[in-house]
Amino acid sequence: MKVDIKPVEKKQGMIRKTTLHGVELTVIFSEEEKAIIKERDLASVTLLERDVPADVDPEKVANRGLVKKLAIAATSGIDALNYDLTFATLLKGPDTYFFFTPLDAKAYIAELKEDILPKAKEYLEYNAEAASADSFEL
Repeated sequence: MKVDIKPVEKKQGMIRKTTLHGVELTVIFSEEEKAIIKERDLASVTLLERDVPADVDPEKVANRGLVKKLAIAATSGIDALNYDLTFATLLKGPDTYFFFTPLDAKAYIAELKEDILPKAKEYLEYNAEAASADSFEL
């Protein structure tokens, strides 16, 4: 599993431009890891629950009707309806998530490096093989 994390910025708004601070996460899985994800059906496993990112209007997301949700799911996949970080999200390519402040972006990077990605790697390793029999005395 090769990980590339880089900070990105973008301007949003027509009249009052706001600078948003994002984190672009790219994970390149080995063929073995991809096989584990596919074989064990781990693509939908949530690695990190995330709220609506700063570059999306939460009010518009809340007011989406059923037809709009079905259209989004049909064109972009079911992952497009939520913003959680999953194996499927990482398999698709770079995942960019935006924040209002650089501090939030830095905290997100630290959480990815120190907690989320090491646990994801460990999770894949543990799912590589079935459990073996064991006997012991207490």
